[in-house]
Parts: sequence; C-alpha cells; structure tokens
Amino acid sequence: MMDKRTFKTSFNRLLEEQVDGIPNEKKIKYMKKWIKEYEQLEQTTLEKPQTTDHTTPLDNSKKVGELVRTTLDKIIRKQLLNSDRVRVLQDARHCKNLFDINYPLLKKVTNGSSLLEQRLVNGYSRFWANPITINNEKYLVCNDWYERNKTKFIKWAEEL
Repeated sequence: MMDKRTFKTSFNRLLEEQVDGIPNEKKIKYMKKWIKEYEQLEQTTLEKPQTTDHTTPLDNSKKVGELVRTTLDKIIRKQLLNSDRVRVLQDARHCKNLFDINYPLLKKVTNGSSLLEQRLVNGYSRFWANPITINNEKYLVCNDWYERNKTKFIKWAEEL
C-alpha cells in the first residue's frame, strides 16, 4: 500500500514518461478510460452473492500453485463464481490488477483447437493441462504464479 504522496509521484512519473506517438493529452485520455474500465471491473467483483458460509483462512504455508489449485477447487464447489466474476477473471488486465499475474486467471476452452494449443502463449504453456468446469463451461486456469502473487490471491479468495 502506498501513501498519497508516493502515488502522486508515481502518477507524475508516468505522465513525464515519453511514449512513442502519444502526447500528454492523449496519455491523460487513455488513463481516464482505463480508470473507468478498472472501476467497472471492481464494481462487478464487489457484487457478490449473499452467503452465510464463511470461508476458513487459507493456508499461507502452501506453495502458491498448490494454494491456487486447492482454493479454486473449494471456490468452485461452493459455487462462489457467478457468470460476471467468471467474465472478469478472463480479462488479463483485471487479473494483473487483482493478482499481479501476467495472464487471465481463466481461459475458456474452445472446440476449434486442441487443449495443448489453447494452453500456449507465445510457445509457452501458461495454463493447467486439465480444464476445470464452472457453471457447465470448461476453462483453463493460469499456471504462471509466483510467491509475490500469493498475498493478493489469498485476499481475493477470502473476500468471496
């Protein structure tokens, strides 16, 4: 978490950064657009179904990949992922903001190509080999997790 002064300094540094072919006015316009998109995604995430079944605190001692796998399985079994949440978790930018991962958490499986092809991003496998089923749809789950992502994932899961 950063204070207002650090945030302002970071923001000003972004504005001062030279971007090929984009003047400051355009950068500000893009930032406003992205802020609005982020707010909409956050609002969708906050709209959660009412439940009386509180989740137990997650085991922080597990490796992050194992933690994601076991926790996601519990979340799916408890049916905590509605269609809006699933849609948001397929957005790479939202997942970057939410978990600090470089790919969407979920990628919908399509019938047009093999699972192996669908798991690849730039020639590297970035999704689990076995798809999961959420609301009768099959999805691949991002496998590109690092210890730095663990805290954000735990926070998200505990807020469901």
